[in-house]
Amino acid sequence: MNPQDARTEPSLQRRLIELAALFLRLGFTAFGGPAAHIAMMHDEVVKRRRWLNDQEFLDLLGATNLIPGPNSTEMAIHIGFRRAGWLGLLMGGACFILPAMAIVMALAWTYVEYGATPAAAWLLCGVKPVMVAIVALALFDLGRRAVKDALTLAVGIGAFALSFLQVNEIALLFAGGAVVMMASNLQRIRQGCLHDLSAPLAIFSLPTLAV
Repeated sequence: MNPQDARTEPSLQRRLIELAALFLRLGFTAFGGPAAHIAMMHDEVVKRRRWLNDQEFLDLLGATNLIPGPNSTEMAIHIGFRRAGWLGLLMGGACFILPAMAIVMALAWTYVEYGATPAAAWLLCGVKPVMVAIVALALFDLGRRAVKDALTLAVGIGAFALSFLQVNEIALLFAGGAVVMMASNLQRIRQGCLHDLSAPLAIFSLPTLAV
């Protein structure tokens, strides 16, 4: 190992330890499903640790929605890769998945044994509204960062409405992205044309500049 590698290795180790500590804690405490998990990841990774900015986080979130699988687990894997490369990918994914897997196994056994009892039924009734509130806050927090102008707001509202009509979510994702992409490209083309048209008019200002 050369001296430069020796200097960078502790930094990599620290990043791996940070990833392990964060995703082990989230793996044990992040209840409420992918939306709640992603809200907690945003708070930890963007607001507190500043490993990513809002746009980078939203880009990763968009990418995870275009591929199959649980979004929050994919986000943990992506964040780990961005933070510490392939080792970070493995560390983030394993530390987030294994605690949740152990908890789900324990809860599944508990539910099979005691789920029919009145106390357990009331417990589940109390948990549901809390999870709904967490998900609603997560959607609001991420939504106000994703909406950048009137066009993205209109696309978001349209996709939300069409989802109630059982339109395929993958089709909505690609259609929404295509609409925003085409509108942005048309705007740039229009601005470029106006710039090209205004260039010849600059000739008439030359005599004024020469005076």
